[in-house]
Amino acid sequence: RMGSENGEDDEKPVHTVYLDAFWIDQYEVTNKQYQACVDAGTCEPPSSFNSSTHPSYYENSEFDNYPVLYVNWNKANRYCEVWAGGDLPTEAQWEKAARGTDARIYPWGNDFNCNKGNFDDETKADSYVVPGGENCDGFPDTAPVGSFPDGRSPHEVYDMAGNVWEWVNDYYQIDYYALLGGSASNPVGPVSGEYRVLRGGSWYGYDVVVRSAYRNRNDPTLSVNILGFRCARSQ
Repeated sequence: RMGSENGEDDEKPVHTVYLDAFWIDQYEVTNKQYQACVDAGTCEPPSSFNSSTHPSYYENSEFDNYPVLYVNWNKANRYCEVWAGGDLPTEAQWEKAARGTDARIYPWGNDFNCNKGNFDDETKADSYVVPGGENCDGFPDTAPVGSFPDGRSPHEVYDMAGNVWEWVNDYYQIDYYALLGGSASNPVGPVSGEYRVLRGGSWYGYDVVVRSAYRNRNDPTLSVNILGFRCARSQ
């Protein structure tokens, strides 16, 4: 089941999706992985080598295992297609990997827990403390991939909530789910559009936007310090 009746309008209606078997990266693509593609002449460098709090983030071995930033949709797509031999995951593949088959709200279950991902509780600690809890993720910026094993999904996929927003393959259309007629097999999104979809929230997002059904979108040329990606491929 995909979508949420309790979420934003573009998450409705809940519908049944059938997917062929696929693989998805267990972790977000890291600086080290992306740099290998750049060094081989296949990928273009990120548009900035900094992060929000680190002036030297990319091409710095200290941050090899952190998610690559400042990679737009086009660069991410090239990495997945040409270098990794796959694709950016579709929205449906991404949501299946994040939620499993029981339509849970977050990758770990239905209750938000700031110990299970890199969210904005530490980032904005000077502004507020999370309702009912303490600022607890410990990172004011990105975290090394896989830092929150208790927040992994039912399919053992890490960082599907928080750390960096992840580009997916689909164009965005606000009423796309409503047009599917209640079910779909291997949906790939609209045939065209202005924006591409982003999933998962980031280190600068909180409980609402890190829900597994939440749909964000932006211009495919955008490259900023809260965006990353992972790849998928058919079995």
